Amino acid sequence: MKGPDRLAVGRLVVTWWLPTLIACVVGALYVCYSVAQWRALVAPSWDLGIFTEAVQAYSRFEAPIVPIKGPGYNLLGDHFHPILALLGPIFRLFPSALTLLVIQDVLIAASAAPIARLAQRLLGRGGALLVGLAYGLGWGLQGAVGAQFHEVCVAVPLLAFGGVAFVERRWGACMAWLAPLVLVKEDLGLTVFVAGLAIAWRRRDDGRAAVLRSLAYALFGIVAFALTVKVLLPAMNPAGTWAYSLDGSATGAGTPTGGTTSARAIPSLSDILTTPSVKLVTLLVLAAGAGLVGTGSPWFALVAPTLAWRFAGSVETYYVWDSWHYNAVLVPIAACSLLDVIDQWLAPKRASRSASASALAEAVGEDALNDLRADQVATASETRGWRVAAWAVACIPALSLALTASSLPMWHLPDLKEDPRMAAALGALDAVPEGVSVETDTTLLARLVPGREVYWVGTTGTMDTPPEYVVIDARSYAWGDQQVDAESWGSAAHPGYSYETVYAKQGFRVARRTS
Repeated sequence: MKGPDRLAVGRLVVTWWLPTLIACVVGALYVCYSVAQWRALVAPSWDLGIFTEAVQAYSRFEAPIVPIKGPGYNLLGDHFHPILALLGPIFRLFPSALTLLVIQDVLIAASAAPIARLAQRLLGRGGALLVGLAYGLGWGLQGAVGAQFHEVCVAVPLLAFGGVAFVERRWGACMAWLAPLVLVKEDLGLTVFVAGLAIAWRRRDDGRAAVLRSLAYALFGIVAFALTVKVLLPAMNPAGTWAYSLDGSATGAGTPTGGTTSARAIPSLSDILTTPSVKLVTLLVLAAGAGLVGTGSPWFALVAPTLAWRFAGSVETYYVWDSWHYNAVLVPIAACSLLDVIDQWLAPKRASRSASASALAEAVGEDALNDLRADQVATASETRGWRVAAWAVACIPALSLALTASSLPMWHLPDLKEDPRMAAALGALDAVPEGVSVETDTTLLARLVPGREVYWVGTTGTMDTPPEYVVIDARSYAWGDQQVDAESWGSAAHPGYSYETVYAKQGFRVARRTS
């Protein structure tokens, strides 16, 4: 290796070793949490099973048909996330829902590296540790890990790398990192739109051509959003509509259990922001994640589309700050907004001193340069003041994390123990052969997917021939206080067909269709 090449590699190592280490620590913690959830039989919702079916279909080079949502249901008619097809080859090698959990953990953790690297450039290695760890363990990222796999995990590193490029004025890189967001989820086209506007505003002094290119990029985002919700999603949804209208009239459309609610009036702006009051807490935690001052960055405007559809929606889990995955995309936006303001505070001081010294020395000689040096001594305290201010606001996300830690998922990692019914659960899985169709509740839903056609209990009523197996966990929250048995439930849910129990242990029941 030649000398210049060794120097380049050395600089690369010096620049990235600490940010990479921070990302690895965060990733290891998240993987430990996901594995602990898996061993504890934790199933917050049916979503992990849904995405496992979709990615399994991609691994077979098939359309993402997800029977859990309903017989023959194409998941691209629910939310638009074709980028998940990239996970198909990995799932083919490791066919398990746990694979998706680990992928999500790695993607989220990877987003900490560019943010820690930028913090290191601005504040040194101490800043990298402070900002990188506070970001990597941020409220919305923990919530996403706790809620298990969702498509937005792919957006997190894209927003992190794109946001860092914005701060560093690498406009082409910024646009390139954010463009794939339109393939992650339909509403993120609006985020790309706002990003284009933010870039145009930041480049307003770079000439007309630069601004027009930025506005064209914003137009790309809004067109992608409109095309997705008006053409692509309705074309693939069985009900021929977008399944998540803000007035609630089409929520869940195209599935056996959705699309029947009445339209409602969109709330007033005051109600959108303040009712229920948990929205105010979410806004406060978000602002703290941006160090408060980050809310003044044009990049912070990227949170607006996500907050708008969530706070205007009618689903209570949209409003919360301490759980679920809805806040994940906000965390990298807030962190980059904070670093953008810090960069604005510090960079002009360094650049102006260097430029002034060079220009003055060239123009009028050494005496004037000595005068400038005297002036620099007088302004040194001001420079130190800006750095102190930068460190102070950089501490705010870490302080917020410390104050809210007990409400976030990682705090409860020590409480996640292997479920004493694990052996019984594995026995239930073994009782269902591969290649069959099976109907089940949440507990074993995702685990049953590899190699089987899995349905959610209650979405099979339109099938001509019901599933071959029914698997029930009598202790699942899906049943409430009902006393449920697989054999009797299967026969009652599918009149004219009968089932017999083939496995029963510690609340797990497996029944096979006999007629």
